[in-house]
Amino acid sequence: MKQLQITQRILDCEENGWFDLLSKVDEITQSLIDNPSAGQPIKAALMFWCDSVDMRSSSLPPDEDSVMLHNPAMNHQETFGTEA
Repeated sequence: MKQLQITQRILDCEENGWFDLLSKVDEITQSLIDNPSAGQPIKAALMFWCDSVDMRSSSLPPDEDSVMLHNPAMNHQETFGTEA
């Protein structure tokens, strides 16, 4: 079974200010509470939501550490000999 990692995706949404996606996952989970027998459609909705978070995450620019890892010359500590 595919792990949805919903908690991590919620944290990603909070970190990036994607409140529309947070609202959507809240609606989905509320649907589960209101109608527990609707498991399959809710599972599908959660998977779609996870895909939406992943799509937005993949369009973010890389973080500074990742850029420095791929471009060692950008590490000013090593370049100027100030590494501790």
